[in-house]
Amino acid sequence: MQRIATSCLFVMLFFFGSAQSFEVWKGIGLKYKINKKIQLSGSYNMRFGDTQFSTLFPEFTAKYKITKWAHLSVDYRRVSKRELNGNYLGANRMNVNIKLRRNINRWGYNLRLRYQMSSANGINTNYESDFDEAFRIKPQVTYDIKKSIFTPFMAAELFYNPLSGPLGKRIDKMRYTLGTDLELDGPHSIGVFIRVDHRLYTVNSFKTIIGVNYQLNLKPILSNYSKKGEL
Repeated sequence: MQRIATSCLFVMLFFFGSAQSFEVWKGIGLKYKINKKIQLSGSYNMRFGDTQFSTLFPEFTAKYKITKWAHLSVDYRRVSKRELNGNYLGANRMNVNIKLRRNINRWGYNLRLRYQMSSANGINTNYESDFDEAFRIKPQVTYDIKKSIFTPFMAAELFYNPLSGPLGKRIDKMRYTLGTDLELDGPHSIGVFIRVDHRLYTVNSFKTIIGVNYQLNLKPILSNYSKKGEL
């Protein structure tokens, strides 16, 4: 795993050297597992670029466990994205996701298939992968390091524009990510990552992203309150 991660890091550094812009992504969220099959979660996400907000959105997710190795989920986002002229473009976006996963020894293999659709408010003549219809494929590999709080992962994501027209029916963007999840005690979880966003067919196509996500699991907290109330 160390050799693979080192090789990927060198590739990422090469992309970083070609990047024309930089962003910081922050997210904070809650999750609650209703039963063995259904989980609800919500988060608020902030993306900063050029010392100001570039994108803001709350997200709400309902996830259903089909089998041990397959999950179905639906996301809703209310996205506000800053355009080059300083105006903010708003959109309601829905994602439908199927996630397949398998663990072999300490390795984890995941594949997320996503279909996204949205209705945007405002004028936007260019195709925007964050707003418009898209098919997305994201394979990911994780490794659970023995006796460590770190679970590193590597991922790549493909964005396909299914719309008709001169810019449609093709892969529009790629993302490459290295990161790690931190296995903390209690209901807290944190993930950090570095990402290269490569928009194809455009000028200034590379973007460097640093991200931090925090999530609080409400299930054990509410269970503890419930037990105390019974005493």
